[in-house]
Amino acid sequence: MLRITDARTGETVDAVRARRGLTRVEAHVAGDDLSALRVLLVADVLARALELGGTPVVTVADPPAGLRALADALGIRRAEGERGGAGPALHVVGTTGGTADGPVTDGPAAGGSPSGGPPSEGPAPSGGPPSDGRAPSDENPAGRAAVIPGLPDPERDGVRVEVAPVSGTADHALLRMILLATPRGHSLDLAAADLDGSRETLARWRKAVAGWATRPSRPVPEPVRQELRAAWEDDLDVPAVLAVLRRVEHAEDVPDGARFETYAYADRLLGLELTRDIGTQW
Repeated sequence: MLRITDARTGETVDAVRARRGLTRVEAHVAGDDLSALRVLLVADVLARALELGGTPVVTVADPPAGLRALADALGIRRAEGERGGAGPALHVVGTTGGTADGPVTDGPAAGGSPSGGPPSEGPAPSGGPPSDGRAPSDENPAGRAAVIPGLPDPERDGVRVEVAPVSGTADHALLRMILLATPRGHSLDLAAADLDGSRETLARWRKAVAGWATRPSRPVPEPVRQELRAAWEDDLDVPAVLAVLRRVEHAEDVPDGARFETYAYADRLLGLELTRDIGTQW
């Protein structure tokens, strides 16, 4: 069962009340920048995780046209439902600061790499969504998101999932990988991110998956499947999912056919098109 931090209380709760009951994942964005895009991406991955656990999901979002086009380029699902529909809701919103376990400090700007360790922490970047959050203060030390138009009171309607802001620019082809490699509660400065490392890792994995696809099929090793599920069911820890893939890539006890199935399985959550190059180079 997926458990997620409810930003209202800071406590980790079950993401859904009933695994088989329809759940709404509502993304709330007020702007069209990369911080808003990150909100849409987290909502997309959250919906994928719930579906992998057997929960039927309907997604809800109404981004501006420009943001919708970029979301399409990143493979983010389009909205399927309306706000206030049937079923419990998870509300994904942006903030202007870090969370308690990923605070914004006066150190180097935040960055993440799928081939390295956890991102460093840095000052809150400018240019975040204008009304999805509010800056940290004595009354609001964690930079909690303010109530925005159209967002029901989460005390009465579901769980609130908060997403830290993004600043800078990057190749759109790399954005999904870079954003997934950084914990959602950490602010991300793309100027400090390992863009070359992300590009190399994504290209290497796609090439490797295409090669593994030619080998005799083997199921995902059960310990690996459990490790993947434990990662994303623990507060949607996507960087931990990527860490599992890095280990499996070179694990001597995992045959190539099982590596293929492992990457294909994990990509149902990640949406990185890891199987895209199958049949194009052999």
